[in-house]
Amino acid sequence: MISAESGDERYCSQLSNGSAYIQADTTASKGGSGDYFRPHDLLCAAFASCLNITVRMLLEKMGLKYDKVVTKVDLDRSQENQALFLYDIQIIGDIDTRIKEEIVAKALNCPVKNTLSRNITFASMLP
Repeated sequence: MISAESGDERYCSQLSNGSAYIQADTTASKGGSGDYFRPHDLLCAAFASCLNITVRMLLEKMGLKYDKVVTKVDLDRSQENQALFLYDIQIIGDIDTRIKEEIVAKALNCPVKNTLSRNITFASMLP
């Protein structure tokens, strides 16, 4: 579970999973400092980190050595009823292009993408 607590700065929130802490904020144009992740940045970060971890797990499972895995995610919310996640996955290392493409295709089944692809509903935890 993640908890968010208001911080000293205007819209800054201290986020915790119980053992690690990060901060979130909004842009300066919306009254925040703009110094921290925005909530939508955190959504992209969840997908980007899950893709990255999944690619590395697949590479390790296949016994393939790599130099680095770089994943990038952006969110296009310009359409009223659509959220479009744009992603880029780079596997840097001496691995055949065909194998890299196979790994990327498999990585798109990462847990966060699968969760975001479900029908999402919201419910209060309070009785």
